[in-house]
Amino acid sequence: MPEKAHVIVGTAGHIDHGKSALVKALTGTDPDTLPEEKARGMTIELGFVFLDDPGYEKQIVFIDVPGHEKFIKTMAAGASHVDAALLVVAADEGISVQTREHFDILRLLGIGLGAVVLTKSDLVDEARLAELSASVRAYVRGSFLDGASVVAASSVTGAGLGEVRAVLRELGRKAAPRPDNGIFRMPIDRVFTVQGFGTVVAGTVLGGRVGTGDEVEVFPDGLRSRVRGVQVHGERTGASGLGRRTALNLQDLKKEELRRGQVAGAPGSLTPTVRLDARLDVLPGVAKDVKHRDRVRLHIGTDEVMARLALLEGQTLGPGGSALVQLILERPAVALPGDRFVIRSFSPLVTIGGGKVLDASPERHKRFSGEVADGMKRLGGAAGEAVEQAFLQAAGTPQNARDIGFKLGRSEGEVAEAARALASEGRLVPISRGAPETYLHRSPYEALKKEAEAAVREYFERNPERSLMPYADLRAGFLKRGAAEVLRVAVGELSGAGVLTRKEAQVGLVGHEARMKPADRLMADRIEAVFRSARYASPLEEDVRRTLGLNPSALNKLMDGLAREGRIVRLAPKVVYHRDTVEAAKAAVLGLVERHGSVTIAELRDRLNLSRKYAQAILEYFDKTGLTKRVGDRHVPAKDSGRM
Repeated sequence: MPEKAHVIVGTAGHIDHGKSALVKALTGTDPDTLPEEKARGMTIELGFVFLDDPGYEKQIVFIDVPGHEKFIKTMAAGASHVDAALLVVAADEGISVQTREHFDILRLLGIGLGAVVLTKSDLVDEARLAELSASVRAYVRGSFLDGASVVAASSVTGAGLGEVRAVLRELGRKAAPRPDNGIFRMPIDRVFTVQGFGTVVAGTVLGGRVGTGDEVEVFPDGLRSRVRGVQVHGERTGASGLGRRTALNLQDLKKEELRRGQVAGAPGSLTPTVRLDARLDVLPGVAKDVKHRDRVRLHIGTDEVMARLALLEGQTLGPGGSALVQLILERPAVALPGDRFVIRSFSPLVTIGGGKVLDASPERHKRFSGEVADGMKRLGGAAGEAVEQAFLQAAGTPQNARDIGFKLGRSEGEVAEAARALASEGRLVPISRGAPETYLHRSPYEALKKEAEAAVREYFERNPERSLMPYADLRAGFLKRGAAEVLRVAVGELSGAGVLTRKEAQVGLVGHEARMKPADRLMADRIEAVFRSARYASPLEEDVRRTLGLNPSALNKLMDGLAREGRIVRLAPKVVYHRDTVEAAKAAVLGLVERHGSVTIAELRDRLNLSRKYAQAILEYFDKTGLTKRVGDRHVPAKDSGRM
């Protein structure tokens, strides 16, 4: 029988309004389990209780949060990843201080589904219930609870509990499937130890799957562990996945190393950061403006971290306002784009606003930059806009769908589809068409292509005597700005456009002809004269270098230039002839072949009165260039080699 899907429902409301009592009445389980909670009669920690309904297709998981103002950060941690919320209001007290703050937090966290329960209905009459119901409906108007069910119930008499259960089933049916990028991520909201098993962390799985034996990393601390066991609803299971309340027994980690606010995830899947780009919405009812550089308490996921608020487009932001901001954290944390957050003032402790993360690993920004603002808005836009912006930010580094999915917190399939569409529009350039496909944004690609062309042109300006540039030299300079595979594509395009040429491990510039500098030309003429006068008795290059007072690199460059111009010919590693000498040797070989049909090394040696070494070098050179072909110990005309 397949496992039921979880619907996670968070309670919210003022202290003593009956949240825990309602959960206990619905499930039969008290969410307050700590001795201190029992003694003080108040919720201090998050409580997790499962409601099994045999006739219902889903399993409802309650996260019961504390209502006291001192535990708002605990409430925010518990409410951060719920599917729906129950706003609990005591019928005898009505909307109170923490009712309002909890409701604000639910809205800021983007909760889109819920209902209102008027508890302690046994303490008031029908007129009061009708009055409070109308008051609550007016209070939530324009919010996610506008038009939601408002149910009166009593945890003491049981009145209305059946209606609450019906509302919960309906909320479960309406709850939208959670998006899944396929990469395991679970913000930790509980850490404890189990006798005989060791350290256990618990939370709600926000992406991917995790199973027994899997390696996980605890972010942002970089702790690695292996999953010893998995529990869902208190029962051991082989694996757990998206949207399920899950407990993981972790090997080799102590309870003291772990805390609420960390995230268990696939190794390397998240990047600890001290900056977050976001859109901030300030609550309409805050008492004063938010100012640039205000110190705030950031609640994100299950974590709380102090941060400075950098307003990117102004000095202040008033009540009800919205702006692009960069949160500068006082210690590393992890998040993904799309994650919701809440900020509270440093002192006094008041909820100010909240919003959505746009970039979870941004650079430091210049304020009042239109380009920065436009980029952040695109990251918060539709899939195509966000994907294009992420590729743009990657600059000269090719990215695949998985890379961008990590950055944006989107699924690999969604990113791949958007990337292919952008490539078809010419906005992305395919770099590698293998698996996985990689792309570069058109803008940095064109800039890098221009840089590659400019580098080749600059090389030939510095080295006019050269006809080709070593590809390795071009690559070494290019790698400072872009990846090697980008250069390969760029050179291919430039070659196809008739700008560059590619020859094995070298590149050339169309229209460029090698030419020597005046001083080099004079020295080259002297070198040529040496080889011309030497005739068949070719001197060693080392002797030429010493005679002319040149260093090895200077001689090599000049010799290469003379060879390119065809003024000298390198027949063998230590045999260099002037071109006139090569022509004379060719005439001698052809003459011998005409008389005898072939020629041997000894015959050429005697004909030209030179050593065997030089005769052999001459004939091997003509074999290589296609004038002759060796058959046995004789060399015959290449085109007639079949005669012998």
